[in-house]
Amino acid sequence: MKYPNTDSQSAGLFAEAQRVLTDGGSRSTIRIAPYSIYVRSAEGKYITDVDGNRLFDFNNNYTAMLHGHAHPTLVEAAVEQIKKGTGYSFGSEAEFALADLICGRVDNFDKIRFMNSGSEAVMKAIKAARAYTGRPKIAKCENAYHGSYDFAEVSLGVQPTNLNEGDPQSQAYSEGTPQGVLDNVVVIPFDDVAAARRILEEHSSELAGVLVDPIGALMARIPYTDEFFAMISEFCESSGALFIADEVIAFRAGLDGTQGDRGLKPHLTTLGKIIGGGFPVGAVAGSADVMSVFEAGEGKAKLPHGGTYNANPVSMAAGFASMKMMDAEAFSHLNGLGDAFRRGCAEVLKLTDAEGQIHGQYSIFSITFAESDLNDASARGAVYRSSGLHQYMVQNGYWMSPGMLGVCSTIMGMSDVDQFCTTLQSGIETIREKRSDAA
Repeated sequence: MKYPNTDSQSAGLFAEAQRVLTDGGSRSTIRIAPYSIYVRSAEGKYITDVDGNRLFDFNNNYTAMLHGHAHPTLVEAAVEQIKKGTGYSFGSEAEFALADLICGRVDNFDKIRFMNSGSEAVMKAIKAARAYTGRPKIAKCENAYHGSYDFAEVSLGVQPTNLNEGDPQSQAYSEGTPQGVLDNVVVIPFDDVAAARRILEEHSSELAGVLVDPIGALMARIPYTDEFFAMISEFCESSGALFIADEVIAFRAGLDGTQGDRGLKPHLTTLGKIIGGGFPVGAVAGSADVMSVFEAGEGKAKLPHGGTYNANPVSMAAGFASMKMMDAEAFSHLNGLGDAFRRGCAEVLKLTDAEGQIHGQYSIFSITFAESDLNDASARGAVYRSSGLHQYMVQNGYWMSPGMLGVCSTIMGMSDVDQFCTTLQSGIETIREKRSDAA
C-alpha cells in the first residue's frame, strides 16, 4: 500500500468531505495527517479501504471489535433483531438477557443501566455518585482518558506535573470549559500513593467519587500497582466517596473485567465497547443500593435517565451474542495472544538491537522506540502524522493505533504473531538502511 498517496481515493474523499464534515469526519481519534484513510468494508481481521488496499486491523475500533469485523454469529443476531424492530419505547427481552448475563458474571454488579457510549456511561456514573452522596466533586488521575464529558476530560493531554513543584491542577482540555467544571474536579497523580492520598483527604468531605480506569494509563500501557488500588478503596470506604471503575476498555480483560483479576470492589462500573457486539453501547453497573438513584419508585428518581436509543434492541441482541461467546477459554485465548505479541515484539527488539519498550496488558500491546526515525506516529495537537515505523507498517499491510498500539481479537492466532513480528523486524532494518544511505 502506498501511503501517503495524493492520487488515492482516500486523499480525494478527505479533501471533498471537508465541504460537509468538520475535519473530514466526526471523530477526532481517527484523524491522521496528511489525510484520513476511508474504509469501504471490513471482515474478520481485515479492513479494505476505498482504494482496494487490505490492512490487518490492530485497532479494532479502539478495542470494541472483540471478535473482529462482521463476525457471522453477531451479524445473524443483529439481522434477526432488525427484522423484529430496531427501536421502540418499551422494554425488550434482549435488554434483560444481556443485563442478566453481565450481572451474573460480576459479583459487584447487582443491577445495570444501558446507554449508548462509554462517554455517556462515565457521565451517568459521575452523576449517580453525586446523586447518591449529595456531594459535588469527583477525583481523577492526571492525563487519564474517560471520554468526552466535561468533568471526565479535565487535565487530559497535559504536561505531567512535577510534584516537587506542587500538586496537579485542574486544567481545561476543551476551549470554553467553565471554571465551575474545573473547580469540581480534583486531579491526582497517576499511581503515586502518598501524594494521591494526601490530595484526596484534603477534599474528602466534598468528593462524590474517585474515577479510575483499572487497566492503567495510555490504553493499558502502564498498570496501576496494587498499593494504589488499596489506597483508593480505603479512602472511599472511610470518606463515603464512591469508587468508580471505568472498565469501558478494561472489561475485555476477563469474565469480570479487571476487577476480578485485581480484586477490586468498586461501587459503580462503567462499560461499553465489547458489550455491544460492534454496535453503539454503554452501561453503568453497581450495587443495588447505589443504582437505586435511577429508580423512580413513587416519585421522581434522584437521577432521571431517559434516552431514545438506550438499550437499543440491536445493540442488546448483538451484545448478548458477543458476550455469550466469551467464556473463560475465550478470554484465556485472547489474553494469551496479548502475551505472545508482547514476547514477539521484545524478541524483535533483541534481534535488531533496538532500544525501546514493550508495554501493555491482557490483550493489548504497544511498542515505543528510542530511535527518532523508528518513532511511532507523532502528535501534532489532536492530529497524528503517520511517520517512521508506523507508516512502514501501514505500507506493508498493518493498521495500528497511533503510538504503535495493537489490540487483539478472538479470531487472531499465533501465526499472526509470527507474521507481524517478521514485518516489524523488516521495518526496523529497512528504516535503518535508509538512514545509513542518507548519511
